[in-house]
Amino acid sequence: MISYMLLTLPYMLMMINVGDKSLFTQNLRKLAANKSRRKWVCSLFFGTIVPLVYYFIQHKVHRVAGAYTTYAFFEWALIVFDVMFDSLAMVEFQALDMSILPSKAEELRS
Repeated sequence: MISYMLLTLPYMLMMINVGDKSLFTQNLRKLAANKSRRKWVCSLFFGTIVPLVYYFIQHKVHRVAGAYTTYAFFEWALIVFDVMFDSLAMVEFQALDMSILPSKAEELRS
């Protein structure tokens, strides 16, 4: 879990900086709005780590009843924020059109 949180920081920061240079979307307004959304989700992700650590310590060290439940909610919030961050790539790939077509050799045989 610790390595996941530490490795997510450079990934999110890199994606925020590279996100406004998309090859597939030329709409700069959408890219700017997407960049601000990614900044918000990144802030939520890393803002959730502080209470997550607090409730983990309350559970493990101080043995406070119900602290593990609260810790689990914050842990799931991290997962949700990570998925939200990655789902914002939808805007960047909106103009990308991919298809699978038969090769020319298949057409020549028929």
